[in-house]
Amino acid sequence: MATITPSESSSVGIIGRGFIAVATAKIAATQGYDTFMLCPPGQEETIKELINDEGDMPENLVLIEATDSDNFNAKIENADAIVIAVDDDSVMDNSVIEYILDPNKAKNLKRVVAMSRNLNGSGINFAVKASKISANGEVWDMGTADSYRQFEKAIKDGAKACSAEYTIARAGTLKGGACGEKEFNQYLSSKFYEMTKKDIITWNLLFDCNVRGVTLTRGDVLPGPGFKAVFTATGTEGGLPGDTSRCGMAEALVRSLSFSSTGDMDFGVATKEGRLPPSDSEWETLFTNL
Repeated sequence: MATITPSESSSVGIIGRGFIAVATAKIAATQGYDTFMLCPPGQEETIKELINDEGDMPENLVLIEATDSDNFNAKIENADAIVIAVDDDSVMDNSVIEYILDPNKAKNLKRVVAMSRNLNGSGINFAVKASKISANGEVWDMGTADSYRQFEKAIKDGAKACSAEYTIARAGTLKGGACGEKEFNQYLSSKFYEMTKKDIITWNLLFDCNVRGVTLTRGDVLPGPGFKAVFTATGTEGGLPGDTSRCGMAEALVRSLSFSSTGDMDFGVATKEGRLPPSDSEWETLFTNL
């Protein structure tokens, strides 16, 4: 079973869309990986601001324009791991997965890590679907569950074709994602709160200040929010059913690379009340206990 530990010689590519992809790229660089991220057209400046309020980039994080195929192909050829994460309810196109996980191209690949969703159906009902319409459009209601099942199959097939392992991390409703009260610079900058603010005080900021704890559960077993969904859709407490912190998910995606036990495995990421994110030793315990 492969492990990819943080070092200047460990190359990790981040492929995706939205806040979760940028957060994952920043955490990978912060952990010490030689990191590259595929940059959607016209998004470079926004991504830089989300990584740092001043737009400064870590030296070990490179943004590659989607149109720069030669540079991207060269990075893929040397990549030890690829992490795929999409922020909304959609999935990465199958053609993109086939392009990236091409055994003639990804010759050094050891692990493919992908963010999927909780697909078991527990705690998903009409109240959850109503909360998505009335309270928070980012609520996970399994509306695209079939697409995610196909996505997971493509990830497993692609990893196998490249003689690599897969890891699938499952999310419910993604919340938060940034530095909070500027305490934790490994996460997105305060620009995130400007971009997501819909009221005088952004609930995402309150969430990030209150919910730094993470729980991991092996398999596809975590429930949705159930009949309380309308009341918890923008809830800022830890441990609410159906919730996943973007910070916790992004870090779990990256941290999983260091553990051989997460090869060819899926696990769910949920929240836990707490002002501090898990320490290195706590992450080790979380993954060891899966």
